[in-house]
Amino acid sequence: MESGGVLLASKWDVAGDLARVVGGLLRVAFMALPEWLRYSVIALGGGFVLYVVATRCRDWWRERRAASAGPPEASPDT
Repeated sequence: MESGGVLLASKWDVAGDLARVVGGLLRVAFMALPEWLRYSVIALGGGFVLYVVATRCRDWWRERRAASAGPPEASPDT
């Protein structure tokens, strides 16, 4: 490395460092909660993740079925 140069971290290094810092802060804050509240937060978070995944899969399935059905036919009234 040349003298006086600046070493820049890649965006992946910065993202990994940021994820470690945020994870550490969440771990410290989360472990301070009582068990009943900690488990409730885990259950709510897990339920939300399942809801989002199920919604995305349902929408993807509907789009796939609509695409395979072809374009809708024009009604004779229009």
